[in-house]
Amino acid sequence: MTKVLRSFLAAALLALLCGGASAADKAKVPAKGGPGQALSRAGVVPPKGWEKEEVFTRADPYVSFTLGEDIIKVRLLGGPGSRYAKPEDFLKGFEAATMGRPPERVREVKVAGEKAWLHRHGYPIMLGDPHLFDPKPPRLAMEEFVVLPRGRRFFVLSWAHESPIPDPDAVGEKAWEGFLASFTPEPAKASKPRR
Repeated sequence: MTKVLRSFLAAALLALLCGGASAADKAKVPAKGGPGQALSRAGVVPPKGWEKEEVFTRADPYVSFTLGEDIIKVRLLGGPGSRYAKPEDFLKGFEAATMGRPPERVREVKVAGEKAWLHRHGYPIMLGDPHLFDPKPPRLAMEEFVVLPRGRRFFVLSWAHESPIPDPDAVGEKAWEGFLASFTPEPAKASKPRR
C-alpha cells in the first residue's frame, strides 16, 4: 500500500470517527420546545450501575437503562408525528400486544402520586440460530408497563426481562419498583425562600 493511500485511509477513518461522535452528541441534545425537551425535564432517576441511552431527536423520544437482560425505558408519545395519538391507540397497538392479544391488566400502582394500571405483555425473543426453522411457538420476553397521560402527550414507563430464565435475585424487578416510586413527569419545583 502506498504512503499516499495509507494517509488518505487514515484521514478518512479519522473523519468518520469524529463525524460519528458529533452526530451521536447531537442526538443527545433535545430540540428546544420539542418532545425530547419535555422528556429531558422529567424526573428520571437511573438505577445505579445501569447503562443509559437517550434518544431525543425523534417524535417519540425515549430514555432507556440496561443491565444484562433487564431494560427499563421511559417513552414520551402522542403529539405531532408520534406513532400513537392517544394512550388508547398505544394500548391497541402492536407494542402493547402479545402476539395480537391485548395487554393484561395486572394491578393498580401509584406513580408520580397518581394511580395507574400496570399492564403486562409478551414479545418474541430470538434464541439460537435464526436461520433454522423451529416449529415450536417463539419464547416470549415479558414486559410490564404503565401509561401516564400528560395533556396531549403521554409517558410509557416499561420494564422487560429479555431472558426465559427468571432472575433469582430479582435485580431488575427491584430496580423497576424503585424506578416507578421515584419517577416524576415534571421536575420538582424549588420552593421560594420565605421573607
